[in-house]
Amino acid sequence: MWNKFLAIFLSFNLAVPMTAFAEDPQFTNLEIGEAAPFAGTLFNPAAVSELIVDSQFSMDECDLRIQFEKDRIAAQYQLQLDILQASYDGLQERHTLLMDIKQEEIDTYRDMALERPNRNNHWWLAGGVLSGIGLTIGVLWATQEIQQ
Repeated sequence: MWNKFLAIFLSFNLAVPMTAFAEDPQFTNLEIGEAAPFAGTLFNPAAVSELIVDSQFSMDECDLRIQFEKDRIAAQYQLQLDILQASYDGLQERHTLLMDIKQEEIDTYRDMALERPNRNNHWWLAGGVLSGIGLTIGVLWATQEIQQ
């Protein structure tokens, strides 16, 4: 219930801004002894100039603060970016070194294999064929024994 009321209240305030109910500013120059045409506050030229200067000073100060914060945040992000870039560069270098080491090891094993070729290939072939024949006969004998 409270949330609905708050939502309706905020929606109304957004739809009808309060500045619409403000009165229009009035300005006039007066000489000494003249009656003011409306009720208000009277400023001499020095006070008016001080208000203008204070307003401009406040705007400049705000701009400087904004620029300082933007520069500070940009420096923080640049620092984080530099740290990540250094980490990436280190990992890339490590990867390159590991790949070089692995390639050297592969080349070494390849050279070793080419230097001493295996001249016993026919024995390996004969052993494989005989093992296959033996296994086949063994399986056939076992299946016949199981069936009887």
